[in-house]
Amino acid sequence: MDSLSEGSTSSRPSPHHQGEESISMFVDFSSTRQEPHQTTFQSAAMSQETSDSNPRVGGIRVSLACVPCRSRHVKCGAEMPSCSRCQQDEKPCFYAKSRRGMRDRSSQRNRVSMREKARPSPVSGGHYGLAQNPMTYPVGAFSADSSTRPSSDVSASPASTSSMLSVKSPSPTRLLDLYYSFFHKAHPFVVPRYCLLARLDSDPGSLKYLLPVMNYIGSLYAQDFSTSKFRDIAYNQLEVPGMPPNGFTVQALLLAAIVMQAEDEIERARMVLDRAIYMALEIRMNSRTFANMERDPVLAESWRRTYWGLYAIDAMFAGSRRAPSFILYTIEANVELPCEEADYDGIIPRPRTLSDYEARDFEDEEPVFSSFAYLIDLIRISGTILGIERLDGEDLEAAAANADARLVNWKLHLPREKQGVIDRNEEADEILFQAHNLLQILFIFIHRPLSRLYHSPIEKISRCAPPPIPHEPTGNEDRTYWLHTKKALEAAETAISLYALPIPILQHTPIGICGIALSVLANISACSYVLSGAEWYRTRERIRLGLGGLKKFGEVWAIGRRTERETKKIARSVFQLPRPGMEMSGSFDFEMLGDESLTGFEDFSGMGYLNLLDVGLQGQTMNLRL
Repeated sequence: MDSLSEGSTSSRPSPHHQGEESISMFVDFSSTRQEPHQTTFQSAAMSQETSDSNPRVGGIRVSLACVPCRSRHVKCGAEMPSCSRCQQDEKPCFYAKSRRGMRDRSSQRNRVSMREKARPSPVSGGHYGLAQNPMTYPVGAFSADSSTRPSSDVSASPASTSSMLSVKSPSPTRLLDLYYSFFHKAHPFVVPRYCLLARLDSDPGSLKYLLPVMNYIGSLYAQDFSTSKFRDIAYNQLEVPGMPPNGFTVQALLLAAIVMQAEDEIERARMVLDRAIYMALEIRMNSRTFANMERDPVLAESWRRTYWGLYAIDAMFAGSRRAPSFILYTIEANVELPCEEADYDGIIPRPRTLSDYEARDFEDEEPVFSSFAYLIDLIRISGTILGIERLDGEDLEAAAANADARLVNWKLHLPREKQGVIDRNEEADEILFQAHNLLQILFIFIHRPLSRLYHSPIEKISRCAPPPIPHEPTGNEDRTYWLHTKKALEAAETAISLYALPIPILQHTPIGICGIALSVLANISACSYVLSGAEWYRTRERIRLGLGGLKKFGEVWAIGRRTERETKKIARSVFQLPRPGMEMSGSFDFEMLGDESLTGFEDFSGMGYLNLLDVGLQGQTMNLRL
């Protein structure tokens, strides 16, 4: 994205883990430049804390070019109040602050949403409590375990260890750089960076609750300052009663819920997500009218993305808790579909509807929708699948067959442009990555319980991927075992292989950590009960790759560290069991499952990344002992 390239400058953190229990260090941004909007940004972001350093003296030269043109690195005519290029592209035009008075912010300042003017007075924060959740979620096995979490907020992230060496406050611009570089692509519902800067200049009060959460997320990816103060600011404000019910507050709650889940605060994350959902429904975000009332097309697109982001995260939270459904699956919504990521950072096209999407199969020339649209469709399918494990006998077999047909149909109807996770510009499409990864996780979810990939009793210690509810035999096991085993194995292999693509692990959503655990456990079961020969050794490498992915996530997210420990413990136990046809002395590298885990992905340099680009068409013959 253009705005991303503007904010990232030339430096990116490069995390390096130093053992399972130690905290990693990140490469410092030694020369982050001052942004034109830094003064306003600092006043909005840091108003709740006491500055421990003197403000920066002086400034930088601001060229006479509008912010959109500067962010895209194109020539600007500098006409007032709107340049000719922005007029031609139908983009909002605005200028950065200048010490010489060469600016005109009236057009951006006067662009105030009609809905914001008509917003009712804030309601009590207690109105959104968890007690009003109409869904029942099993919570007994998912409460946070204090023994797996750091003893203080300061030690909960990689940034906090190095903060003992430095308490220097980072520039707010740097926090934005980190947020948009590492987190935004996986959860792209906040407005693009250049729009956020414009909002900070024109109406900083509207970002009172959102900006501190973004600051905290950005701080988690840095090394040279404490994250605890950013955490306190971000989380304490969420407890203040009377938060204004608007789209920005919903975004703040949604981001906070995602981060709490990744920090292994499972119950708190669910409560905050419920508040976000109830607030979104109260302001009728599930209606297309909410977004269409917005005069700014970028902000209108942000509202659409926020609702569908809630929809997706609600489903993923429910799946990790083994809930039979998720709240928003039962709520009627006619919100239009999000656009492509490139359009979100440029010209917003006319939004398309779910009706348009559902009619695509009957067109002579099938239209191509946004990656977000295909992910939404897969999430909708997941709503019909989550309750499958509560069935028994022939009902379970029939439900599994129907669920498998829906998933295969989704894959078969993908246009060629969406069958891989690398686009035609050789860039990773993070939303498509999530969709293809979720597809494989759902295949494992429906097929492993009916396969020979048996669940070891010790898998109960996994809070991310516990064994399913026991079910009565279907009566067709002799005829269907091979089918379910093969489908579960192929899905488990493909899901883990996605993380071997040349995409930084930390740019993926941390919500996918439980999916890695589910895939690794399926592969461990395959090595223990099904595979032999060369396929056994090849699957062992997939297990090591999955553990490496968990380790990499653990450099930032507590749930990654906890899940890595649990999965290694399960692997140590399962691989100590004797296996027919293979001597124990050569069965597995137990040293790899000790306290010191992988140092990187060097062992997978020959896997052939090009073969992974089209994950929808991958299929291999496995040596199964059925």
